[in-house]
Amino acid sequence: MQKLILIRHAKTEPYAETGTDESRKLTERGHEDAQAISIQLKSMGLTPDYVLVSTARRTRETFAEIQKVFGQLPHAFSDVLYLAEPEEIASCLEGIPDQACVAVVGHNPGIHDLALRLTEFGGFRNSGAAQQLRVKFPTASVAVFTAKEDDPFNVYNFELSEFFNPKSLTDA
Repeated sequence: MQKLILIRHAKTEPYAETGTDESRKLTERGHEDAQAISIQLKSMGLTPDYVLVSTARRTRETFAEIQKVFGQLPHAFSDVLYLAEPEEIASCLEGIPDQACVAVVGHNPGIHDLALRLTEFGGFRNSGAAQQLRVKFPTASVAVFTAKEDDPFNVYNFELSEFFNPKSLTDA
């Protein structure tokens, strides 16, 4: 794997009509934000070869917006990614066949915690991105990691190269 893209789902409604957390849907802003980050990824030439997506409605809807920008992307929905701990996300990544660019659409705190671990153990190429990442990982945030060597996934091999969210795109 040469690139790893960690994506937190976009903005959601506070409560679902069904009352279950898994069925919370994106707000109108969430749909717009997911489009914005997708357009940014595409403009950076970062097209995922494979996407792992949590089965929660909000992550599936975020992924649907990503596909509107990129077209159909090879993907898998995983129950394991729903509110997963960093170790669980990492174990899902270890099982992926060799792909150049893999994206994960998931939830906090697991996505943020994994991004922090990768930055701690693998380092960073962009100090501004690392500083932003340390503060918080808001909805529709994206952390892009680049492999130092062409090896199977491990936390020591990836360094942070980019971090952005819809707000940072409009502030720029």
